[in-house]
Amino acid sequence: MRLTIPAGMLASFAFLWPAFADPAPASWEKWRAEENAAWATNEFAILKIDDAVYLNDGQSAWLSNKKQKVLQYMWTLDALSAQSGLRVSYADGEATVTSGRDMHSFTLEKTQTVNVAPGIDVRFALTQVNPGVDALRVMVYNQANPLAGDFKGLEYFPYDAKAVVSATFEASPGTEGVDFQTSRGWLKRIYRAGYASFTLYGKPLRLAMYTFETDMTKVTQLSAFFLDELSGTETYGVGRYIDIDVDGLPKTMTIDFNRAYNPNCARSPHYNCPYAVDKVPLALRAGEKIPPKH
Repeated sequence: MRLTIPAGMLASFAFLWPAFADPAPASWEKWRAEENAAWATNEFAILKIDDAVYLNDGQSAWLSNKKQKVLQYMWTLDALSAQSGLRVSYADGEATVTSGRDMHSFTLEKTQTVNVAPGIDVRFALTQVNPGVDALRVMVYNQANPLAGDFKGLEYFPYDAKAVVSATFEASPGTEGVDFQTSRGWLKRIYRAGYASFTLYGKPLRLAMYTFETDMTKVTQLSAFFLDELSGTETYGVGRYIDIDVDGLPKTMTIDFNRAYNPNCARSPHYNCPYAVDKVPLALRAGEKIPPKH
């Protein structure tokens, strides 16, 4: 038996379609799961960081710990106040880790990891702290950090297929360095590669795209740092980020605003995140929502 529904009846049910019209694709659900794991369950998840320190050339930091409900580690620049023998020093582009009589030097082409105790690791890598100036960011990870255990998951707006747009890309005529204010009160230089032009929710828009590469032929990812009309209420007040994988500067690209995410400083004080200055002039209810107070 075949059921035939009159066209008029179909129209009367139209208000129900939005609940079913945009099912979240598996790739978006996978991306959300990866984002949540990066915060709490990965071995070096963001919320497992007990403390971080940024060392300029010639500086050292000592690891201090104190007994609480969990073993909490902190960095100090004062050797006399340290309660452990572990020291990390940065000089001449290398890091040196000293523990007792043992001393090891590390080159910094990649992130380096040193195990301190069961469940406790020190990781360090170069990061930009001022335009053209790198420092050594040193983090101590504690697998028992209660912040990771208490994490309830990131919050997102429902998936919206209309937030996926096709854009044309106009490259900048030259390398344009833009100095962004950061969450630590420093400046971070990022290079404006060009502009993406697209229509979002029926509105023509133009959004700057950035890269940390100075050689535009080597660009593998473009990023936007943006505010929208919900920033500070429903979305993060510092702005949100979105990344697009590329192979050199493209002519066109797809931008999925459902993948807009909050920077690391939204939940962790241990990062140095650029504040967004570009604005999407509409209420963008797609992507990650404002984080809860913490």
